[in-house]
Amino acid sequence: GSLIEQLTTEKYECMVCCEVVRIVAPVWSCQNCYHVFHLNCIKKWARSPASQAEDGNNGWRCPACQNASVQVPKTYTCFCGKVHNPEWNRNEIPHSCGELCGKKRQGLDCPHLCNILCHPGPCPSCPAFVTKTCECGRTSHSVRCGQSTKIHCSNVCGNTLNCGKHNCTQVCHAGKCSPCQLTVQQVCYCGSNFKEVLCGSKEEFSDGFGSFSCQNICGKKLNCGRHNCKQVCHPQPCQLCPRLPQVVYRCPCGQTPLSKLLELGCVERKVCTDPIPSCGKTCGKPLSCGSYACESLCHEGDCKPCSHTSNIYCRCGFKKKVSVLWGTFFFFLIAAITFMCDKRCNKKRSCGRHKCNEVCCVDTEHKCTLVCGRKLNCGLHRCEEPCHRGSCQTCWQTSFDELTCYCGESVIYPPVPCGTQPPECKKTCTRPHDCDHPVYHSCHSEEKCPPCTYLTQKWCMGKHEVS
Repeated sequence: GSLIEQLTTEKYECMVCCEVVRIVAPVWSCQNCYHVFHLNCIKKWARSPASQAEDGNNGWRCPACQNASVQVPKTYTCFCGKVHNPEWNRNEIPHSCGELCGKKRQGLDCPHLCNILCHPGPCPSCPAFVTKTCECGRTSHSVRCGQSTKIHCSNVCGNTLNCGKHNCTQVCHAGKCSPCQLTVQQVCYCGSNFKEVLCGSKEEFSDGFGSFSCQNICGKKLNCGRHNCKQVCHPQPCQLCPRLPQVVYRCPCGQTPLSKLLELGCVERKVCTDPIPSCGKTCGKPLSCGSYACESLCHEGDCKPCSHTSNIYCRCGFKKKVSVLWGTFFFFLIAAITFMCDKRCNKKRSCGRHKCNEVCCVDTEHKCTLVCGRKLNCGLHRCEEPCHRGSCQTCWQTSFDELTCYCGESVIYPPVPCGTQPPECKKTCTRPHDCDHPVYHSCHSEEKCPPCTYLTQKWCMGKHEVS
C-alpha cells in the first residue's frame, strides 16, 4: 500500500538516478525485492562494470537486493507482465494494466492465483480456506491456504514403531516417530549369559539358539552324553563328539589307521570313553614353540611342553640367559624383548652435561629430558627449554611499561625486551649528594654516584700548609 501511494503521488525515487519516478515514465520492477527503477536507468546499470555478478557468471546484480539476473530488461511492462507499454489511467494504479494479477504466490504451497488487480510489490496471502490433516493424520482442520505451520492435535500418535511390536506414545508430532526405547533381554547361544538391548535394534536378532556369543566355552553336553563341548559359545547345534568310534579312524598321532591296529590284535572301540589304540611310533606333532616336534611315543591328549633351550640376550647385548622354548615363537620373542640387564648407560646425553643413566639402554641419540635452567641474558629469568648445547636463546619476555632514566628525561617506549638497560641521559645527575659541591657527572642508572671531583683546599696532616 505504501508503494502504491508513493507511485501515485510521485514521491518514489529511483535508486539509480535518485530522481522521482513519474507516472508516465517507463519503469522496471525487481521480482525479488519489488523495488521500482526507471527502465533507462536499469539498462545503464545492467551494462556497467559495477553491476556484474561476483561469482564469475554472466549476470548483473539488482542495485537494491543484489539478486543476480541474466537478461537485461528491454521493454516496459505492467507489474503482472501481461501488457507491454501500459497506458496511464487516472483511475488505476500507475504502471499497471488494470486487470487481475493472476501470478502464483511465491514460497507457498497454494494452487490459487492472485485475485486482485495488477499491483506492485508481493501478492497478499491467499484468502481461501482448505482442509488439512494433523501430523498424525487422525484429525482434520480448516486453515488458511498456504499456511506453512504444521497442525498438531492433542491425541496420542499411536503409529507402529520401528520394532513392529509397540506403538508410539507421544502426542501428535512432526517427522518420524522416535525408535522404540523399550529393552528386551537376550540370552547367549550357550545359555549362560544375558544382556539387555533396545527393542527393534539389529542386536535383537535371534536364530532360535540364542542372540549373541558370550565368548566363553560352550560347555553343553555332546550327543554322546559323556563329554562337554569345548568350542567358544556358538550358534547352531554342537558338533559330534570327536571321540566317537565312527569319527576316529586313526591313532592319536595320526600316522597309522585303526584298521591296521585291529589286524594286529588291538581291541575294537565301542563307545567314546574307550581309549584310542597307540601305534607305538614317535608322536612327531609340532610343539607350541614352533621349532621342534614332540619326541614322546604316540599318545592321547596334549603334548608336553618343549624341553629345548635357547640363549636370549638382553636389549643392549651385555648379558645373556638360557630360556626354555616353552611357548609359541611369538611368546619367545616377547621374552627376548622384555629381558633387560642391570647395566646403566654412562654415555653423555645430547646436552653434553648429564649422563644417560638408563638401565639396559638401546638409544642412539640419548636425548636429554631435563630442563636447562640456566639464567638468560637478562639475568632475571631462567631458560625453560630442554637441556641443550651452546648458549641459551634471548629472553622472550617483554615489558609494556616505559623505561626511563633516573631523572625521567630519556625514555624507551614499549615494547621493551627483558634485560634492556635504562637509556643514557646527558642531563646532570639529580640524585642527593653528601657534599654541597657542584655536580659534574651525568644522570646514571647505578645506585651509587661516582666520587666528587670538585677541587678544594685542605690542610696537611700537621696543619702547616694549605693546598
